[in-house]
Amino acid sequence: RLAHIILSKRAFPSQILAVTFTNKAASEMRARVAQLLATDANTPRETSGLWLGTFHSIGAKILRRHAELLGFTPQFTILDDDDQHRLIKTLLVEQNIDHTKFPGRVVLAMIQSWKDRGLTPDKIPVQAGLYSAAEVAAKTYPLYQRRLQSLNCVDFGDLLLHNLTIFSQHPSVLQEYSNRFHYILVDEYQDTNVAQYLWLRLLAVAHKNICCVGDDDQTIYGWR
Repeated sequence: RLAHIILSKRAFPSQILAVTFTNKAASEMRARVAQLLATDANTPRETSGLWLGTFHSIGAKILRRHAELLGFTPQFTILDDDDQHRLIKTLLVEQNIDHTKFPGRVVLAMIQSWKDRGLTPDKIPVQAGLYSAAEVAAKTYPLYQRRLQSLNCVDFGDLLLHNLTIFSQHPSVLQEYSNRFHYILVDEYQDTNVAQYLWLRLLAVAHKNICCVGDDDQTIYGWR
């Protein structure tokens, strides 16, 4: 489908967004498209203008272009799992919370689950008391986000969550990208989370031209 859209002159490569879940799949997809385009002598074989990658790589690309809107610089660092756990543990210590009773990994997992649902800290109710991991996570989430910003860092969940924030707070930016992408193609759609769904829906708002491919028998997150 991707190659057909280009070969039939329905859109330029730069007007197409194609997302999948792994870097390996994205590389293979790009190679296959280049091979298919090579069969037509009248079509450029170059696919560098094509927005093809993982959800997170495309999200990072957009975020680096507009990082200043959220108080970051384009050179922000993406934290790995170990750095995230260390930061959460530090924040728990600063709050005098027993991290043996409320392990940092559990708190971080809850925060990431909220990010996967497109929920920013202001959408998580913070209750008095610290009697459950959920209450600890709700109190820690805004502190975690502020600390990340002060360090000019993001985690993987932020790559799409910050995109959603930019799109909602700056409609002109959303309009720029939704107008750009005449076609949106999604691979492995069965594994998308809420944040990814919201991101796709916003980007498709102008042309409403989106094609999703999925397989219920490969719902890896459902198996977990």
